[in-house]
Amino acid sequence: MAELPRIGFVGWNPFQFLHIKKLASTFPGACFVIEKRQDFISEFSDEILNDPDTPIMVWDRAQMPTLDGVFDIIVCQTPFSRIETIEKSKIAMIQYGYAKEPHNYGPWRALADLCMTYGPYASERIAHFSPTASVGNPRYDDWHRPEFHIAAKAKHADKINPARKTVLYLPTWGELSSVDRYLTAIYELSVDYNVLLKMHHNTELLEGDRKSKMDLDSIFHFGANDDLLELIALADIVISDYSGAIFDAMYCQKPIALLQNDLAEQMGGRKIDEYSLEYARRDELGLTIDSPEALASGIAELASEPGKHIEKYDQLRNLLFVDTDNSLSLAHNALVDLWKGEYTRSQPQAYVRKEVKEHYTTKRQLAIAKKKLSEAK
Repeated sequence: MAELPRIGFVGWNPFQFLHIKKLASTFPGACFVIEKRQDFISEFSDEILNDPDTPIMVWDRAQMPTLDGVFDIIVCQTPFSRIETIEKSKIAMIQYGYAKEPHNYGPWRALADLCMTYGPYASERIAHFSPTASVGNPRYDDWHRPEFHIAAKAKHADKINPARKTVLYLPTWGELSSVDRYLTAIYELSVDYNVLLKMHHNTELLEGDRKSKMDLDSIFHFGANDDLLELIALADIVISDYSGAIFDAMYCQKPIALLQNDLAEQMGGRKIDEYSLEYARRDELGLTIDSPEALASGIAELASEPGKHIEKYDQLRNLLFVDTDNSLSLAHNALVDLWKGEYTRSQPQAYVRKEVKEHYTTKRQLAIAKKKLSEAK
């Protein structure tokens, strides 16, 4: 067997583990490092914590720099604590979604030695900051396997009435979430449809009040430990708002209902702007629903003519995603190539990285100083 790099995957919630699990299994000895944030470890299921294929390590945030050199490559989705101090290990970032462009394509990407993306659209934007490789989403490989769909339907057979269409609601979190405005209308769909709701993992971890609203028995609820791709396999129609789940549904070629909210206060902020796909190309992505009262008729339209709405996003789908059923191998090989030194920064990327590292260092030192000042009062 050829020698392979030592890989550590870093994250802080179950969604991130499920996203990298398949890729981690291709590197013997790879582990998932849970960056300890508050008491979020309690939100991980026993199944994840005791996964036989990918060992789990729980690491204190303040001690993250001690991982430097323990792994040849540290893989993350977003920056972890003290990422700017890592020098001996290479850093690879793996794309986790297509929504929220002001964040997704921000200068923090310059901290990576390689960014692995879903396709050319993301690579083009991230290439300003770091080397990229368009590898697709390794999790999507299962979508092309008939046995995956059979297993998903068997696993959730008790939740599905085969005489009804199945609707899957995938809201985002925070100010862009549609939950507060549309949740009652979502529950009312259960009169005519099988209704599944998967709350955003940040709602489950950070939004206790909103989470508590999602507890009625008329529909089936899922959380951060549940596999999104399995649920999409059950769905005839996907409902979302401004969530990255829009693009998971697009990849899987499901008709999509998009719940509208007033964006006046959020536009141009850290999550959404005029460039964001979920805003700028919204009419291509799905059928927009302007009010809770319009939801039932919109779902009926999608149920009667799904192909019409899927065709609208075909061209964009081809731009966003690499056309492959073997993303796992592409991502694996990209990490091996990174380890072998096949990826190097351009001169502008190196300059941006230096500035970003200095920014992160200064920001952390300022936070420490402010904390000491507060404690002294």
